[in-house]
This record gives sequence, structure tokens and C-alpha cells, in this order.
Amino acid sequence: MTVWDAETIHARAPARRWPAVAYALTVFASAALLFFLEPMFAKMVLPLLGGSAAVWSVAMVVFQGLLLAGYLYADLLTRFLSVRGAVVVHLCVCALGLVSLPVALAAATPPQSGVSLWLVGLFLGAVGLPCFALSANAPLLQAWFARRGGTDGAKVYWLYRASNLGSFAILLGYPFVVEPNAGLALQARGWSIAYVALGLAIAGCGALAWRAPAQKSVARTAPVAWRDRLAWTALAFVPSGLLVAVTAHIATDVASAPFLWIVPLALYLLTFVLLFADKPVIPAKLMLAAQPVTLGALALLLLWTTHVSWGMALAGHLAVFFVAAMVCHGQLYALRPPAERLTEFYAWMSLGGVLGGIFAALIAPQIFDTVAEYPLLAFAALFARSDVWHASRKDWLQGGLFVLAVAGALTAAFFASGKPVLPFVLGTMALGVLVAMSGRHPGRVVPLAAFVLTVTLIYDPSQSVVYRARSFYGVYKVVDVDGGRFRVLYHGTTAHGAETLTGDTARPEPLTYYYHGGPLGEAITAARASDGGTLSHVAVAGLGVGALSCWAQGGEDWRFYELDPLDVAIARDARLFRSVSRCAPKAPIVLGDARLTLARTGAPLDLLVLDTFSSDSVPTHMLTREAFALYKARLAPHGTIAINISNNHLSLAPVVAASAEANGMVAAVERAGPADGQATLHLKAEIAVIARSRADLDALHLGAGWRIVHGGGTKVWTDDYSAILAALAAKMRE
Repeated sequence: MTVWDAETIHARAPARRWPAVAYALTVFASAALLFFLEPMFAKMVLPLLGGSAAVWSVAMVVFQGLLLAGYLYADLLTRFLSVRGAVVVHLCVCALGLVSLPVALAAATPPQSGVSLWLVGLFLGAVGLPCFALSANAPLLQAWFARRGGTDGAKVYWLYRASNLGSFAILLGYPFVVEPNAGLALQARGWSIAYVALGLAIAGCGALAWRAPAQKSVARTAPVAWRDRLAWTALAFVPSGLLVAVTAHIATDVASAPFLWIVPLALYLLTFVLLFADKPVIPAKLMLAAQPVTLGALALLLLWTTHVSWGMALAGHLAVFFVAAMVCHGQLYALRPPAERLTEFYAWMSLGGVLGGIFAALIAPQIFDTVAEYPLLAFAALFARSDVWHASRKDWLQGGLFVLAVAGALTAAFFASGKPVLPFVLGTMALGVLVAMSGRHPGRVVPLAAFVLTVTLIYDPSQSVVYRARSFYGVYKVVDVDGGRFRVLYHGTTAHGAETLTGDTARPEPLTYYYHGGPLGEAITAARASDGGTLSHVAVAGLGVGALSCWAQGGEDWRFYELDPLDVAIARDARLFRSVSRCAPKAPIVLGDARLTLARTGAPLDLLVLDTFSSDSVPTHMLTREAFALYKARLAPHGTIAINISNNHLSLAPVVAASAEANGMVAAVERAGPADGQATLHLKAEIAVIARSRADLDALHLGAGWRIVHGGGTKVWTDDYSAILAALAAKMRE
């Protein structure tokens, strides 16, 4: 099945076939340009904000807002101007977008608070004008096509499928084709050229609309009821908010990698391609049957978050999102108005998308300390089902009583058991299965899903959580493990430091990646020995719980650099962790992105430790050729760099080696970890040590486990270019 309806095009005379193709190709190209801009500009912004996934969430909200503005503008043009007048005005708006070209990032420093609103302003100032012009193209071109003899009735909606197919294609192509082969500067230049070419194509479509004879009677249909408008808004709100929420959940609890952030958006757009047709590719009954199954699976995924492989978890969460979006958008298409009202329909649909994005990206992080909006919105998608609204009072009463009975039995078993973890786990799994099997009973599936998703969200039997918090940069969780023997700080799914709770030692013992005898500890000890026994000046990028502060010795000047003020507050709170307060209470902690703040460091550094992470991902801008040039410039003549490149998904040793070699430096790597890591909380770590020369590296007298690494065939990452998928593939080959 092609994106445009074959009957619509081929039923026409050959002489009138090509305008339909021209319109479809122009809409396709416009959408592709719009959604090319989103990952390209977000990638430009990421280095300013430590690679945080929240950049992508805010980007989606900004683009949704611009889509709404474009759709409202298109509706106004269609309502109050003739086709000819609309063509002239819109070409002027497209020309105005040239002011922002070529796309570039203005020099800016993020504030310590209000980062989201600052980022919104940055996006609007840099790409607002061309994005607004592009956003209006899809509804305007459809309106021109329909009102100037393009087609009749709702069949004009096939152009919307062409638009979303263009968006879907470019989003899938960006990480696989564009990013590995073109830097940001080249992407921006190519985008600018394509924008000008698109303007010419729009002018051509405008000329076709201008010259075509007007339809003799294009009667406006009866006014749209407010009930329909609210339904359009609500049905767009849920999947749009869910898009942001599932992306945040994947980045927080599955894997934080920029290429993964694009996948949910691509699936979101794919739903429009599949559904906006008289004969959907996937039958609605199939999606309605799958929805309770995916909700039951979601409950199990939330229950086993820390025990499911990231690949399985990713597939499961994407399935939950895709099915929910298909159900909502299927109902949205079923409620579409005639073609004469399509611009109004798109405006209300876009309003719902903006409100959903604002809720998930801007409001939810302020009111929830976890990504609670994800299961909440997945549950809300149940109300897009017509059978839920048509269920009888008897169905709801029977379903409610059934859920109360099940909940009561499970609660009693939970409190009566001497080991409540087992009944909780078994009960939750049973409830997940019941949800999956209750699709034909809306009065039962809704309260069942509400109950099981709530209990899995508020209680984790595998962890004793003592503190939760959320900032722009992610979700933090402080957990007591091993019967209260250890306390661990998690950022997303990754441990960012830990301490022993037993005993009351003056200096807490460094754990996780920082333990004595580990590769990072060996690097610090070797650098100190080669510098005469004392490190005069040390800089540490990335604070965590402050475990590295306990490596400082008297007479040494240690300075820490941390992006997130919330992490600083956690590390300095002696009720949570003691490392900073006992080992280096007076050590300066500099707020801001390490690359920006390290550039202002005064004295040359004997040791630079880089321990920067966003969940499990090292921000790519900390590993580029330009970053290593900065590090080298800040080093003392025989200074050393130690980098924590431990990662479950990416092979970063060749990347580090290539950037070091590009700056005339030498890299060595050790990957080590004790067999009893679970008992001691000494985690397997991969550490890279960088020296100015081979002689300086030899002078460190590193152990036998260290090996010299080379960039080899790895293309050097720069501030303009990085290849995450290549690093992922290299890790899979290890």
C-alpha cells in the first residue's frame, strides 16, 4: 500500500495526475526537513547541557508548539483568504525564515535554574521562524489541493500520510545514514539549501492552486461541535504526552543513548502513516486486543526494571507506546471531519499534542520524583476505547468488586507473610496476566490496570529507597542494599557512587568504580607517585556522591566540577552520604558543564579525572578532539588524565584513543573488577589513562593489566561529528 491512495491518483486523467504527485512530494519533503531539524539542532544543544535526555523532551515540546502555531496560521489563511491570497502570504512567511539560515547555535550559558524555559527560548530564537513556516505546509497544501479541485471528501487526508511518511523516513535515516557520514556544519549547510529548494516547490504548488479553476460550490459544513473539538484534543494529548514520557523512561531506566530517543518519535509518526487511510494497514481490532496485553506487560516491566535486559525492556516499552498511540490515533481518524474542516481539525489535534508535551516535559518533572507520567498516560490511553465509554453500570460494578476482592486478598497475603517480597511479586505477576486477559471486559480491565500500575510504581520489593529526587538532568534515587550494609546513589539505572553504612569511619571507603586497588585508584596512585608523592592540583569532572574526594591527601588542592545542582545537594547532605563532609568539606565544587568551567581553571593540573555520566552514557562532547585539546591545555607539563569509560552499551576505548592521538597524546586502558563485586560493591570498571607522551605514560609504571590502545580505524569524534551506532556495534562485537 503506497502512501497516497492509488484510486485517488490513477482515477484521474493523466494530465491531472502529476499535480497530485507534486503536492505529495512537496509535503513529503517539507515534513522531512522539519523533522531533520529537530535531531540536528538538539544535537547542537546537547553539549551545553551535559548530554541530558531532557534536551530532547524540551525539543519535542518546542516543535509541537511550533506545529500548533503553524496549524492555527494555516487555518486562519484558509478561513479568511482566497487561495491566491494565502499563496502570497505563505511565500512571504517562508522567505522570512531565511533570516535564521544557516542554522547555528548562538553562544549561550545555561542558568542554574529554570533550564527548561531557557532552552525553549534558545530553540525559538534559533530555529523558530523556519520551523513555523515548515509547520504550516502540510495543512495548507492539503487545503489548496482540496479547495482547488484536488479531490473530494476525506480522501485528501492521504496527503497527511505523505507528510508523516517523510518525517518517519528522515528520523530513521538520521542516526543510520546522516549522523555517521556528515558533521553538524555540513548538515546545517545542506538543510539550508534544501529549505530554499522547498520554497521553490511550494511556489510551484501555489502556482498550480492559483491557476486551477475554483470549485463552483465549496459549501462549509455545519459548525463543529465542541464535544468533537475536545475529543480531538484529548485523543492527541495522550499519545503526545506518552511520547515524551516513554522517551524519558527509556533514557532513565533502560539506556540513555541519543539515537534511542529518535525511535519513539519515529513510531509516533508511523502511526499516522498506518492509520490515516480508509483501509488501515493494521486493523483496529488487532490494536484494541493488544492494548490490555501491553499494559499487563508494562506492569511486569516496571516490576522487573533492574532485572530485564535492556534490549527486552526497550522492545517492551516501545510496544506499549506504539499500541497506545495506534488506539488513540485510530479513534482520532475515525472522528475526522470533512475535508473542508481539515485545517481546524489539525489545529485542535496540534493543541492536544502541545498540551500533552507540556504536561510530560515541563509539568511532570516538577510534580513527580520518578517518571510516573509514563504509566499514568499509558493507562489514560484505555479511555480512547469506545467500549470503555459504552460499558454498562453493571459491568463497572462487577469489575470494581472483582478488583477489590483481588486487591484485598493480595494485601492480606502481603502483610501476613513473613517475607512479603514473594507474595508481592507473585501477586503483581498474576495481576499483569489478568489485565492482559481482560480486554473484553472494560469494566474490569480499567480498575485492574489502575491498581497494578499504581502498586508497581510506588513499591519496589528489590530496593529500600530512602530518597528520590528529580531535576532537569534526570532522576536520582538513594537506595540501601545488602540489608542496609551499603547505600548507593543511582542516576537512572546506573550507580554513581556508594558508601558503607556499617561502622563510623572518619573517611568513608570509596566503593563502586573508585575502590582501592581498582583501575581508577591505580591511576590516581600512579599519578601521585610520578609527581613526587603529592598532586599539587587535581580537577574532577563529575561529583556523584563525592567518593573521589576521599582520595585527596593533605597538601593537595582538589576541585570538583558538577553540572547538576541537585547532585551537589545530595553529595553534601551528610544524612545521605558522608564522603564530601568528612574527606573534603572545603573542596570547591564548581557548577556548570565541565568543558565550559574547566576552560576557566587557573593553575595547571597534575591530574584531571573525568567521571561524567548521564545515566549510563558518557556525554559525547567530553570525548571529542576539541575536548582533548582543552584537557591537554589545562595539564601541567607531565600531567595525567584518567577517564571512566565504563559502559554497558558503547565501546569507548577506541574513541578516547583516537581523540588522544589527534592531540599528540597516548592512551592506555584497563578493564578490571573483582569476582566478589556484589559482596564488596566493587564494580567492574574500564578506565583510560592519557599522557602527553609515551615517556610520560611509562613513567606512571602502571600494572600489567594496562594496555596501550590506538584509534585504529575509528574516525575521530569532533564537536561537529560523532557516531554512537559505531560504538554500539563495536561493543556488541567485544
